[in-house]
Amino acid sequence: MVAYSTIVTGSDGSDSSLHAVRAAASLARVYDARLIIVSAYYEKHGLVIDAKADANALPVINRDAAEDILREAHEVSVAEGAKDIELRPVNGGPVAVLRTVVEDSAADLVVVGNRGLKTLSGRVFGSIPSEVTRRFDVDVLVVNSDGAASSASGKA
Repeated sequence: MVAYSTIVTGSDGSDSSLHAVRAAASLARVYDARLIIVSAYYEKHGLVIDAKADANALPVINRDAAEDILREAHEVSVAEGAKDIELRPVNGGPVAVLRTVVEDSAADLVVVGNRGLKTLSGRVFGSIPSEVTRRFDVDVLVVNSDGAASSASGKA
């Protein structure tokens, strides 16, 4: 039987990421697992944009915004029944931050939304979910969040 003890998900406040948080929290409840919710942010120092940087690797929020996003994600997680919830605002790009947290926490599952997978820029430059599935050595669940806002409000 597959059982997960530590689940990591990220949130940038988007509908897609909150849908992933909801799924991760539900799984954490089912498996009685620890849930770590991460929000990547940019600390204002040095160069704002490196010409060689991957567009999907650049966080666009500051720490205060990341903490606000994490509070909302926490509320969503509690509503889904998750009990052991840890919030981590981390400076850096989303993929690098997720990878560091997964490795540091010995997580066995990462849950991400599918935002960017079906876009032209996502196909050309890559997206967070595609990078996570290619680079991580743990199970990855990509949650289909297309239409998540309408189904969450009962307008499916």
